[in-house]
Amino acid sequence: MSCLVNLALVATSLCAATLLGSTAVQAQSPQEESSPTKYLRVSRDKDQKPEALETAVVSFSPKSGEKNVTVDLVSAIHIGDDVYFDALNRLFEDYDIVLYEMVKPKDVTPARGFSDRQQTPLALVQRMLPSMLDLSFQVDSIDYTPKNFVHADLTPTELGEAMRKRGETGMSLFIKVVKEVMQQYQEEWANGGSLSGNVSDAEILSFLTRKDGAQQLKALIAGKLEELGPDMGLGATLDSILIVDRNEAALKVLKEQMANRKNGKPLRIAVYYGAAHMPDMASRLTKDFQMQQGDVSWVQAWDITRASKKSALEGLLQLLQQPQ
Repeated sequence: MSCLVNLALVATSLCAATLLGSTAVQAQSPQEESSPTKYLRVSRDKDQKPEALETAVVSFSPKSGEKNVTVDLVSAIHIGDDVYFDALNRLFEDYDIVLYEMVKPKDVTPARGFSDRQQTPLALVQRMLPSMLDLSFQVDSIDYTPKNFVHADLTPTELGEAMRKRGETGMSLFIKVVKEVMQQYQEEWANGGSLSGNVSDAEILSFLTRKDGAQQLKALIAGKLEELGPDMGLGATLDSILIVDRNEAALKVLKEQMANRKNGKPLRIAVYYGAAHMPDMASRLTKDFQMQQGDVSWVQAWDITRASKKSALEGLLQLLQQPQ
């Protein structure tokens, strides 16, 4: 397998992680899985072939035993099947408050498609992967307009300020991230990890051109995301900027919403954030909010067995032909 193809797979997987994250919600009792080490998993058939990529919904309640407050960490992967986002839209109707992530100005209410993002080169890059995999993009599919949705993230200005406080510039950030990705790549290659497997350049090209190629690519990327583990392989720099700073902002809003609770009224809150955010979120809920984990359920995000209507290359070309 060539170095170029290996590096492309690393970049694609990390892109999916940071984008990241019939549909069924399958409940498990706290005894079965009381402390998940991952918030994204791949389900497999009896022959261990990947069938679906699933995201976790993990419930927390006060250690005091109070029953009228729950906080659910609803893990997100930001590209998925249409039925996945339909299921989430229905799920969010059951919450009093849905705290959601999105780096945006405070006075902007995102509608489906969020056209301000569509005209940028970054938006085009973000849409390449769902186009190739025959999946939908979160901002096109989630309804952010209901009254129970509350923004719980940094603004672009606040994110820039957080970077400056850490002594980061655009160039220094770029250099650090590339260095960390390359280090991860080199370590995995040296240790005989999945990147040193027997996948040829011809097979990669075949994935792009065959009708079932999108399914094969989904299986590869889903396996890589599961393998990366709870930190999604982001590296120390991206972890600090994309995870720690934004989680602090989200849980500040959570504390405000819980403080506004009136007369012991039951309160059910969802925190809808990328799966890579959730291990840190869970730790903060346990330590700072004195909460304990309860039930875990899983939502099917990708049906890997679903036949695609077009090849990955056709999906990419169709995207590039759209007016930008």
